[in-house]
Amino acid sequence: MAHGEATTEQIGRIEPLFEPVQAEPGPIENSSLEGLRERREELIEDVRDPNLGDLVEAELGRAIERLEITKLETLLTLADRMDLPAELVDPLEETKAEAENGLEELTALAA
Repeated sequence: MAHGEATTEQIGRIEPLFEPVQAEPGPIENSSLEGLRERREELIEDVRDPNLGDLVEAELGRAIERLEITKLETLLTLADRMDLPAELVDPLEETKAEAENGLEELTALAA
C-alpha cells in the first residue's frame, strides 16, 4: 500500500514535466514490467509458505525498482543533453533517489 501511494506521488510529480510535449497520459506499457507482473502471479500461485511469499514479493519489488531507476537514469541523461533547467530535472532526481531508497529497503527486507 505504501509503495502504491509513493508511486502515485511520483507520477504526480513527473507528469507535469511532459505537458509541454502535449502527450496524452496513459497506462505504461513495458514488456519488462509486464513480464515481472506475470512472473509474480505464477510464483504467488505456487507459494504456500508466507515467508517465501514475502521473499517473492521483495524480489519482484527490487526488480521493479531497478527498472524504474534505469528509466529515470535515461530521462536524466536526456535532460542533461538537452540542458534542461533545474525545475525539470529536480523532480526526476528526487524520484530516482526515492526509487534507490526503495531498492535499499527491499534488499534489507529480503536479507
